[in-house]
Amino acid sequence: MSFLLGIDTGGTYTDGVIVDAESRRILCKAKALTTKADLTEGIRNCLEQLEFEKMNEISLVSLSTTLATNAIVEGRGGTVGVLYMGAELDDTVPADYVVKIEGKFDIMGRLQTEPDEQEIRTVLSEMKHRIEALAVSGYASVRNPEHELLVKQLAEELLEVPVICGHQLTSALGFHHRTVTAALNGRLVPIIKELLQAVRAVLQQNHIQAPLMVVKGDGSLMTEQDAMDRPIETILSGPAASVIGGLALTGKSDGIVLDMGGTTTDIAEVSGGTVRVKQEGAKVGGWHTRVQAVEISTFGLGGDSCITLDRKGKLRIGPEKVWPLCLAGERYPYLIHELRSFRRKGELKHYFAHEADCYLYGRGELPESAPEWERKIVESLKQGAHSITYLAKMIGKDPESIDLTHLVKTGILQRAAVTPTDLLHERGVYCRWNRELSHAGLQILADRKEMPLYAFLKQAETEIHAGIALDCLQSAADFEGEQIQFSESPEALYLLQCAFGSRSSGLFQPEIRLKKPLVALGAPAGAWIAEAAKKLHTEIIVPEHADVANAYGAAVGQVTETVELLISFTRGRYILNTPWQRFEYGSREEALFYAIHEGRKHIEHRLAEAGCHHWKIEEASSDIMVALQEDETQTYAGTKMIITGTGSSL
Repeated sequence: MSFLLGIDTGGTYTDGVIVDAESRRILCKAKALTTKADLTEGIRNCLEQLEFEKMNEISLVSLSTTLATNAIVEGRGGTVGVLYMGAELDDTVPADYVVKIEGKFDIMGRLQTEPDEQEIRTVLSEMKHRIEALAVSGYASVRNPEHELLVKQLAEELLEVPVICGHQLTSALGFHHRTVTAALNGRLVPIIKELLQAVRAVLQQNHIQAPLMVVKGDGSLMTEQDAMDRPIETILSGPAASVIGGLALTGKSDGIVLDMGGTTTDIAEVSGGTVRVKQEGAKVGGWHTRVQAVEISTFGLGGDSCITLDRKGKLRIGPEKVWPLCLAGERYPYLIHELRSFRRKGELKHYFAHEADCYLYGRGELPESAPEWERKIVESLKQGAHSITYLAKMIGKDPESIDLTHLVKTGILQRAAVTPTDLLHERGVYCRWNRELSHAGLQILADRKEMPLYAFLKQAETEIHAGIALDCLQSAADFEGEQIQFSESPEALYLLQCAFGSRSSGLFQPEIRLKKPLVALGAPAGAWIAEAAKKLHTEIIVPEHADVANAYGAAVGQVTETVELLISFTRGRYILNTPWQRFEYGSREEALFYAIHEGRKHIEHRLAEAGCHHWKIEEASSDIMVALQEDETQTYAGTKMIITGTGSSL
């Protein structure tokens, strides 16, 4: 008997499952807090909680993660240099050094300008010891990669950093987006390297010698080495794994899958047992990439979303992620006395925005220019967490005059506040941590609103339910290709708020009906999405083990490799463009034969490298026809060939 180990390292939790390789049944599962300062600790804690005695019989380890996505959104990553050639870039790219060099092919891959090797060497020498990765991008390199490969060869001789070429990441046209993709890939190298090293260290400690695979953004698996070389392909890895896991756990072929995590709620549509993939590439953190990923709508509402009141007393939920007060109270139980000492009440009285907040030390040090009062706060928090009112009293300032936002953004401090998870603790629905601190924080906000606690809880819960229902409706419109934003239309928002109960009307009660069931995933999903499903008049499905769907999806995923080849007809010759070389043939039949031969050989090699013993390869071709200007006659211009292989190591 062999077993599969699935691990999901998210922004809040690291989940783990052990799965019987033959029956695909979950044998045990565990959740541990992700330890960002040292990922090894959180992963080790997760595996220890599995309490599985046959670790040496695990045949495959699969990992999904949100770390790459979060890093792009937060603007984090390594120092990257970009060398590009052949055309000007349309806009900025996410790199520290960007240099244009000589060398150009036309759109068909024909030579226009030779590269200058001496120029390349000079530029590379100037970047030496300044960058952690290099991205190389040439115009039309997907038609002819020769120049990119030359620069890569020289860079590997002169620099001791990873080098990636644009054509190695995508076969799609789009010079600027391909360059962005290559630059982001370079930024992610140290982040994914740290994660994989942490996982590998814990596996060795547990005597697990199995191959390590990583979930890609389209839900398929890639090898550990491929993830090191092409970490950009792990963006949206976590949400993709949750969709795969949700499908496997429910056995359903149609539905709207909601994965509610600590930071966000990710929504995907499933039709006919499959989820759509964004062929044009995923957009993350404002950057449009050429990475194929599951089509997912992401909203800033999760179990750890901050609940607070603005200066007009209006309830705000998210998108900022914070520590739930109950979790902070579990580690620092004395915080209950600090929050209970707070006495202000009422919207109309003098108040500040975050009375229920507490702060914890994160990591790093203040710059030398930091004021003395900030130093006192940081030094105090290194000894343990404190409320904002305690810190204000300690430094002799009014709490309203203290702004610690910039210290939170830099990671030096972390913020704890009221969250949806605290609401669940107060209700007794989910009681994993310190319920007393949740109660104290909620009471502060209720007093500020001059409302009974039960009424404040009801209002907050209604807002969350309505928010999830609105997110589902917005996702449905997105999946149908509608270019509308309900939140930007006061008229639409008024009707939807009336339908979902966050706004009342004495004259009418509109209803919205979702045609597909909601599949709820994530630890808090069932508690929140059931009410949202009622507002959408649809069925809700909460599968067994919904809390570890991401890790399960990683464990049961398959290895998929795809290559796109293009045959074009120009000047009486048939040109076969592959991601690794350009070929010329005298006939269309000969070009087609070698396209299939070379493509299948490439896919088989990639699947074998991934440790697959069994695979299936499929080919799909389509002719490109164009109309002549003088009449409507269609003439042959080329053939697109897509070859896909799906494999398994079991």
